[in-house]
Amino acid sequence: MRTRARPALAVATLALALLALTALLARDPDGPAALVRHAYLLPVAGAALGFGVLGGTLAAGAAVLLMAPVVLSEIERAGLTTEAIEGLVSLGVLALLGTLVGAATTRARRELARSEALVAVRRAVAGAATLEGALGRLRAALALRLDADVALVARDGARALVAGGARVVPGSAVARVLATGRPLFVPAAGGGPRPRRAFVTPLVAEAAVIGALAVEREGGLGGGERAALEALGAHVGVALENARLAARQRRFADELAAKVASATARLEEIDRAKSAFVAIASHELRTPLTALQGFSELLALRRLPPAEVARFGRIMHGEARRLGRIVSDLLDLSRREQGLVPALQRTAVDVAALVADIVEVLRRAAPAHPIEVDCAPGLPPLDADPDALERILTNLVGNAVKYSPAGSPVRVSARPAAGGLALAVEDRGRGIPAAALARVFEPYYRAPDAAPAARGAGIGLAVVKALVEAHGGTIRLESTPGVGTRATVTLPGCCP
Repeated sequence: MRTRARPALAVATLALALLALTALLARDPDGPAALVRHAYLLPVAGAALGFGVLGGTLAAGAAVLLMAPVVLSEIERAGLTTEAIEGLVSLGVLALLGTLVGAATTRARRELARSEALVAVRRAVAGAATLEGALGRLRAALALRLDADVALVARDGARALVAGGARVVPGSAVARVLATGRPLFVPAAGGGPRPRRAFVTPLVAEAAVIGALAVEREGGLGGGERAALEALGAHVGVALENARLAARQRRFADELAAKVASATARLEEIDRAKSAFVAIASHELRTPLTALQGFSELLALRRLPPAEVARFGRIMHGEARRLGRIVSDLLDLSRREQGLVPALQRTAVDVAALVADIVEVLRRAAPAHPIEVDCAPGLPPLDADPDALERILTNLVGNAVKYSPAGSPVRVSARPAAGGLALAVEDRGRGIPAAALARVFEPYYRAPDAAPAARGAGIGLAVVKALVEAHGGTIRLESTPGVGTRATVTLPGCCP
């Protein structure tokens, strides 16, 4: 109410001033040449400065109409005298003053409004974390600044982000502007007691349409205001593009920071795993070396019966093979980390016989675990490296025995599969947690609950996977905690 009362009071004051000046001019004996005529300039200039071109023109017109009878009466009475000419000049000056000063005021206000709008645009998008946030803040600022309903649409790749609406309706004014890139004026945008008009202008950045600005309000949207909105749209487009790029840069920076943190954590984990591996591998190497050293000293220093010598020899042979497997695993792991494929010596392998030999050795090493063998009859020879196959099976069966309770069975099976062979090792052990199942083939990795159950270097399954893939095969682990684990190795290359 107070805001509306101020213009009305100003208009009333201007009217009273013009009437008072007219009364003074009519009583002045100098007539049109009276000095009081110059006082008309004050209310006319005040109206032009206060209300722009419309107010200045109306005030000038009122002043001319009020002063004209005095001038015209002088012309009728004495003709075109000097006083009459001065009065006519005063009328022209008033008309020009109101129009020119009002037009200048209107232009100045438009420029000020444009500058304030641009400042509001920059403030709205500054510091917005996302493009959606910048769009919402920008819409609120423009709606307040333009005193109208405002909707904004911005393209972000394949997405169309909308602020001030649910979506872009196909065939709507906004959709047409996005498609054509040309502004569109809608003189009748909706019903109601007063007509609503809308103007939609494209938001352009780097010669590409990146969105649209829609303004709707009751009353007029003149040509000058539409031109100003079109210019504003160009600035809004640049601001939104900068906000989009800034948001993308922040997103990339956050993703990069997350990846760096993840990589750093992974490197720290690998470093810890390698440190643990050095300690465990030293123990694994020391155990067979200690056995070999001890039994060799007994053979060198004592005279033993032949049966005892043979028993010591079998033990030393087994420890030497164990030591050889550890060294081979380390070499294969080193090749894998260098991106090299394990060297294979392929030949025709009788899989059933190889499985039987390996299981017989493992049975003697782990008598507390019954190891069952189920090989399909008539298996064709396999084109593979027999030493690599032995290490694959030894690792898998050794793990099954190591992580299974005493007395629980371990089953080894072999079946034809798609031009090759499928080897499976099953146990009824503790199983592997689902979170660890995807990482068990990583070098140095051990499941969190594996360390208390049995010692290990964490390289066996990594070497198995490398050997299987060197043959062109695959390995798959299926495990249920508390039920058991099944490892299936599929190898191509059956000999004809």
